[in-house]
Order: sequence, then C-alpha cells, then structure tokens
Amino acid sequence: MKKNKIKIAIVITVAALLLAFVLIGCEEETVNAAPQVDGAHYFDCIVDTPVDLLDGVAALDDEDGDITPDMAITITPEAELRDNGYAVFPEEGNYRVTYTATDSTGRSTSESVIVSAVERELYMDFSEVSGFKCTTSGGAALTYNGMYDGVYRIKASGAEIAEDVSLSRDFTLTGGKEYRFSYRYNSNKAGRANILADGDAFAVKEIFKGENVLEFSYVPLNKGESAEVEISVLLGALEEFEFYLFGAEYTFAQNIDGELLQNFSLAGRVHGRFDGTNGNAWVSEDGKAATLEVTSHNVDIWRGGMFIDTDLTVSAGVEYTVSYTIVSSEAKPFEVVLQRDQYNEKKFDTYSVSDATTASRVSRTFIPDADNAGDFWIYVQSGNEVNNITISDLSVVAKWDGNKTEVITLKDFVSKQADGYQGELHTFGGSFTYTIPSFAPTDWQQQVIGPEFYVGGSGENYVVTFKAKASKPVVTIFAAVKYGGWDPTWVWSRFTITEDEQVYTFFCNSAGGNRLNNFVWQFGSQANQAYNDVKIEISDVKISYKDATLD
Repeated sequence: MKKNKIKIAIVITVAALLLAFVLIGCEEETVNAAPQVDGAHYFDCIVDTPVDLLDGVAALDDEDGDITPDMAITITPEAELRDNGYAVFPEEGNYRVTYTATDSTGRSTSESVIVSAVERELYMDFSEVSGFKCTTSGGAALTYNGMYDGVYRIKASGAEIAEDVSLSRDFTLTGGKEYRFSYRYNSNKAGRANILADGDAFAVKEIFKGENVLEFSYVPLNKGESAEVEISVLLGALEEFEFYLFGAEYTFAQNIDGELLQNFSLAGRVHGRFDGTNGNAWVSEDGKAATLEVTSHNVDIWRGGMFIDTDLTVSAGVEYTVSYTIVSSEAKPFEVVLQRDQYNEKKFDTYSVSDATTASRVSRTFIPDADNAGDFWIYVQSGNEVNNITISDLSVVAKWDGNKTEVITLKDFVSKQADGYQGELHTFGGSFTYTIPSFAPTDWQQQVIGPEFYVGGSGENYVVTFKAKASKPVVTIFAAVKYGGWDPTWVWSRFTITEDEQVYTFFCNSAGGNRLNNFVWQFGSQANQAYNDVKIEISDVKISYKDATLD
C-alpha cells in the first residue's frame, strides 16, 4: 500500500505539472496583442497649407477596437500640428511623420513616413511695390524693404559692391524706341549706381544725397518687337544706406490711329442695375446690341441702368472717339456716360438725351488724364421713366501722335471708414496692422483695401494666401474684387481671424482674370462689437499659381 500511495502521489504531481504547463501555454496564447497602424503612406503637400495627416490612416487594436482618436503624431523637424490631425508645414523640405498607437494595456506600435512639403509657384508678393522689388546678394541685408505707411523705403547694410543691392522692375518695351526714365527719390548717402537691362549694364549714374531725380535712357534691341525688360538700379556702392522711392515714370514716342473694338460682342459684358426700380438688361443674339428695359420707376432717383464693360484700358493723353447707335421706345430723358470703372465718379463724358425714338449715330470724344486713366466702361441710365433703350454697333477709335508718359504710382494698403467709425492703419513691407477702438455693426464701415494688381489668364489658376492674427477673435470678410468696383468678385469668404497666427488660403474662381483687381478686408460686425481696442495683423500677402497635382 505504501508503494501504491507513492505511485499515486507521483502521478498526481506529474498531472499537476502537466496541467500547469498547459495553463502556461494557454496564457501565452491569450497575451494582449500590440495595436496596428494601418494606411500610413508617403505623400507630397503644399507649404503653409493645412493637410490631413489622418487621411486614410487608422490605429486598430484587437481588444480596444478603433483607437485612431488616441493616436499620437509627431513631426520632425517641428511643424504645426492641430488637434484634428491637420498639420501645416512652414517651409519646403522633407519631414518625418511618426504615428504611435497605444492600447489600454500600454502596448504601443509606431510607424514613420516621409512627407515632402513643396512651395507653390509665386505669382505676386505684396512686399513688391507697383512691380518694384529690392533684392540683395553677398553680405548685404535689408532692414526695410517695401511700403511703410505710404512710402517705399529701402534700408540696407553690409553691401560691398554695386551688385549687392538691386532695385528692379519689369517694363514692356518695344525694340528700337528710346525710353526716358525718371525715378524720384531721397537718399541719405551719395554714390554711383549702375543701370542694367536684363542684366547688361548700359549706364552709370550719380545718386545724390537728399531729394533728387535719377534720369536715364534706354533703347531696346529687336526693333519693332515688344518684350518684358528688367530694368535694375544697382545701389550697393552706397554701402550702408537708406533710400526712399517716391515714384517713377517713363516717356516714349507713340503713334496710335486705329479702331480698338473690332467685331466687338457685348455678350457677357452687360450688367443691369435696378436699385429702386424694376427692369431687365439683355444682349441681342449677334452680340452687337444691348437693351435696357425699365418696367417701373422711382421719381426721386436715377437707378434704372446698365453697365457695359468694354474690356479696354484707356491711357492718359490719348484721344478716344466712341461711336454708337442709340434708340429708345419713349421720348423720355436718359444718359449715356463714358467713365472709368463700373462704379466711379470719374466720368470722361456724359451725353444727355431727351428724345431718341428715331435711331441716330452718336460720336463722343474724350482725352483721359493721369488721374482718371484706367478701365473703360459705358453706363446707360434710364432717368426716372419707363423706357426701352437700345445701344448698338459700338466703336472706339484711339488717336495719338507724340510723346507718351507712363506714370508709375507707388500704392499701399489704405483704410476706409464710414459713419464715424475709426481704425488706425500702419503698413510695413507688404503687411499691415489695423487697430480698431470699437467695431461698427456693418462689414464695410471698417475696411482695409489693397493696391490694385493685374491677373492674367483665368482667376481659377490662382491661390491667395496670407498670415493673420488678432488680439481677439475677429469675424472678417475677405474679398478679391474687380478694381474700381465690387462685382465680379473672384474670392469672397467670411471667416474668423484667431488669436494664434495662421495661414489662410483662398482658392479663386474664374472671374478674376485678365483685369485689374484688388483685395478688401472688412471688419465691421455685430459679433465683433463685444470687443474694444483690437489689433489685427495681416502679413505675407501672396498670390501663387494653383498646383495642378496637389490642390
């Protein structure tokens, strides 16, 4: 019996050991597995543009399920990472993005990818002033460069040779013609300036201390052909200096004698205006005639009308003759106004009509001056009576024989307030601050307007960006509009400028191309009236080409 007891004990012990091994094996099979990061991938993105780092990326765990909201993201070198998984990369280059998923037991998994941030191709930087830009090379550096409260200011140091500081601008010049340039300036240093055309020196001029005029002449090659020519004034020989440019102009011989509107179609160029009245404006099928129909009237105001955008830019000193056929259904008064821009008091000519029930051919001549040259519009306003007015067969002939002077005005951001509301504007190098003591209730009562600029091609090819912050969250309207008016807009957005500086990006529509435009920021808002003494900062205003692959 004793041996049997020993055997039984041995068997029980062995069984217990086997059971322990089985249990240990089972325990190893049920150990909590580490989470997985799925979908992490290499990709390209645009500098200063929010990109979703969680697009297609998930963190999954067998026990905890989807733990993507708890996944940690780190970026090397450092870039702005927002709470919603969006990131903004500050400059061009490669960044390592690491995703780390951790489950409820503390087990974690990391996955790293490379994100390549690229710059958009720049179209226009608003630190440039009416096409002028200042660049440096060698050891030269700029303390000031751009418009500062209405004055183009350049302050440079560290220059050793003339080429170290260059003030440049592109001009459209015709080969074989002599162009005479005049730059009005004020300099705190005297010295010599080399003048270059597309990098080739053609003149050496003296820069004098104080207020003076820099004058030089240039004759492009390739007679009869027009091309963009970069004219550069090299100022580095002044070494450490401060230079103010007040404006420039260039003069050349010009002969114009010909019709500007040929086979002109009014289709898409007619815009009705019916404030205080009712009516329609339409264009004939062949595009040669436009009709204004006023179906009701207001005896106190002239508000029935139609605008015609000729898509022509008229120049100072040139004689223009505008001819058209006019007829109305009623013997009632109306006017045909030749003017600059759509909504503008700068009128070239006003032709008043009291009875045009019989069609007649009208010719009107005007010569713009430097103050009102620009986009040419025709406005037909109906008077205070019901009427049908048709204008047709438009012709514009330009005539000029002599010297023509193009004046380059250096323009800055300007503020515009209404109804007694205030705002203090300061500008610096294509940027501005706007301090508002108390907010107006309506957007347009406090606004900042940018200088005009030209956009070629379709507006939808462009992207507008700028950095902004405010001492309080400020509801803002940003718009890109046709210069001299409001419609059509090619950007319009209501958004909030936050207390933390951000880059704001606006994609443009097709309405902005092939004409002068300007930017408008509007700050009047009932939502903003809770704040006082708010400082708004806008900087790095740029227009870039849309990236066909990444945008």
